[in-house]
Amino acid sequence: MNLKTVEKFLALRGHKKYRLRQIQNLIYKNFISDWNEAAILPKDLKKDLSEKINILSFAVKKLIESKDAKAVKALFELHDKNYIETVLLETSSGNFSICVSTQVGCSVKCPFCATGKLGLKRNLSEEEITDQVLFWNQYIKKEKRKGRVSGVVFMGMGEPFFNYDLTAQSIKKLISPDFFSLASRHISVSTFGYIPGIRKFAKDFPQVNLAISLHAVNNILRNKLVPLNAEFPLEKLSKVLGEYIENTHRKVFIEYVLMKGVNDSKKDAEKLVKWLRKVASAKYFTINIIPYNETVKRFKAPSPDQAKFFESQIQMLGVAATIRKSLGSDIQGACGQLAGKRANKSKKAKKD
Repeated sequence: MNLKTVEKFLALRGHKKYRLRQIQNLIYKNFISDWNEAAILPKDLKKDLSEKINILSFAVKKLIESKDAKAVKALFELHDKNYIETVLLETSSGNFSICVSTQVGCSVKCPFCATGKLGLKRNLSEEEITDQVLFWNQYIKKEKRKGRVSGVVFMGMGEPFFNYDLTAQSIKKLISPDFFSLASRHISVSTFGYIPGIRKFAKDFPQVNLAISLHAVNNILRNKLVPLNAEFPLEKLSKVLGEYIENTHRKVFIEYVLMKGVNDSKKDAEKLVKWLRKVASAKYFTINIIPYNETVKRFKAPSPDQAKFFESQIQMLGVAATIRKSLGSDIQGACGQLAGKRANKSKKAKKD
């Protein structure tokens, strides 16, 4: 929802200024999804709003719920016919976390990632980012799901720090008491290791969690898995993470996509812990082990036993580690799968 557009709309039609505050509360506190739900607004205003103002900046094209009903994935069509994805996850506490996208596609082009295959189309606006959170709040209300949205992770499509200014605007809106009122420490932003972004983020949002998509700790392998590592190699990443921890005294979350025969051995676990210990004390890290969701044929998922073994090796070496539960193939859980399929269909339709 773009409140500046609503403000102009109300002024042009001569409505009282207090209506804007009412509308803001209806959208961001009551989570209405239809103007007809706005009982406190006069009928003529509701009619005008219904005809001229969309509550969301995109159209919902598809919803897929996991078999255990603990994850729901949504595909949205933007105004320019591009597509993005977002996911609602039920947490162990019974509340919900939302995974949001910040770009259409991604320029990092990790070869194992479905989003990377799309390339970068464009950045999302602040409205398009926060509307993902707004949508899921509406969904929880409509579906009468128990619990509330307690956290947001910027781990969907795109590299958040390549869209830094608009990502920052969206974080400010998420933590604002006038909008979503989320705690800073319940928000996490993931980056492949864009060093200028990490430095700026440490100053602007010292209480928001930082996550690093690492996947390997030698430059030869990481150059293959994360191509932009060649520009921002591990030596530079190590230095900036040390600075981040020294300045913020905050823990860093390490995302490690585990791929069979690529980065899942005992030696890989030992090298990972050794690299982290050179950055800072082990207490400053938690490793999220993510068994690969097979979206690209050349990469395979490790067996559950191998993933558990990898986790145990890290824990034995004194670093906190946990295996992140996969969203599963039943909702095409890997980032970019749905958007990629829809984009390919659109290309094919144009050719035909």
